[in-house]
Amino acid sequence: MEINEKLTRTIRGRTIELVSKEEGLVVIVFNDHSTMRVKVAGGPTVNMLGEGRIESAAEYAAELTLVGEDGRTAILLLAEPGSSVTVKDKDDQVEYAG
Repeated sequence: MEINEKLTRTIRGRTIELVSKEEGLVVIVFNDHSTMRVKVAGGPTVNMLGEGRIESAAEYAAELTLVGEDGRTAILLLAEPGSSVTVKDKDDQVEYAG
């Protein structure tokens, strides 16, 4: 598993307020009203983050692993590695796309 430095810098320290799961999409809303949209193949395989703060994001093949400050994790199976994650700020401006 390799840390995604750019995504980690973008979301580190943000607190999860809400996680919405639909077919093919997971949307994470942070307490600063920014959002992270992840196109997935199925739903989260493991989601143990709860409403904690994000510490890091890592990718390996088609998996995105989000790690909380308390060591909790969420593992998402990406629909298309390299182009399935978008982070937008509260004004809907893209902060990260990859």
